[in-house]
Amino acid sequence: MKTVLFICTGNTCRSPMAECLFHALAFSQGAQVRAASAGLCAPDGAPASEGALFAMRRRGLRLEGHRARTVTREMLEGADLVVCMGQSHLSALRARFSGLSTPLRAFDDPPVSDPYGGDAAAYERAACDIARQLPALLAALCPDSGHGHEAP
Repeated sequence: MKTVLFICTGNTCRSPMAECLFHALAFSQGAQVRAASAGLCAPDGAPASEGALFAMRRRGLRLEGHRARTVTREMLEGADLVVCMGQSHLSALRARFSGLSTPLRAFDDPPVSDPYGGDAAAYERAACDIARQLPALLAALCPDSGHGHEAP
């Protein structure tokens, strides 16, 4: 089973939402793919932020069991694809973990801005920016899935 690893700064907002949204999309299309998430500077063991919890609840999804974790070389090497929330995360990963063979890319249509400390609208914008980019990501990872449906 293929694995995609989502990376953001603290692993309490954007990357857990991407993991949750991707799981929902993959499940809805019967795709055999798994998602995980981590942060460059994660407060290990911290729960998802209230804003992220709320944004996922609005979509009928749950993040209550999420616990933040700091990205490791093992996580990166165990993934089939690593997706960062923006170019700054991608640059930081390349600098910190040289010589990776795992494909790395960043969301760029648009980069997903950090909603941490923002209001519900900031989290909603981030969730929408993530969700809009997931169908193409799923199609690239699982060409035989029933892609083409809307993201959650």
